[in-house]
Amino acid sequence: MAALATHVRHAVGKALRETGSAMERAGMALGGDQSFWDHASRHTTTVSFADAQPCIAPDSCVAPSATIYGAASVGAKATVGAGAVVFGPSVVGDGAVVGANSVVHADVLGSCADGAVVVSPIPAGEHWAGRPAKKV
Repeated sequence: MAALATHVRHAVGKALRETGSAMERAGMALGGDQSFWDHASRHTTTVSFADAQPCIAPDSCVAPSATIYGAASVGAKATVGAGAVVFGPSVVGDGAVVGANSVVHADVLGSCADGAVVVSPIPAGEHWAGRPAKKV
């Protein structure tokens, strides 16, 4: 019986937290703010490494299932897709796009396609794809 009560408490608590997040986004939309996506969801994994903390700009979009490691940084208005992994000391520059399920080991100032493995820096204005990523 105690296990059932604990399970119910956890389920109700989770439902209330998720409802609160949804209400906040709805309130922001009604107030004219169209940014529905938290810059770094509470579900986004950030991992410190050797005393280096990831740095994520407040106006970037990082998917809840993305992982940002070590001294990696994500710039203003940048997007990191679902399942992507960014290893430090890589920089995802302002306005850059990292596609879903990509693995980033170098700076991204342009964009990379879903599933790309970035081992060389991507200059601004360029789109790369593949494993390893190359200019398209």
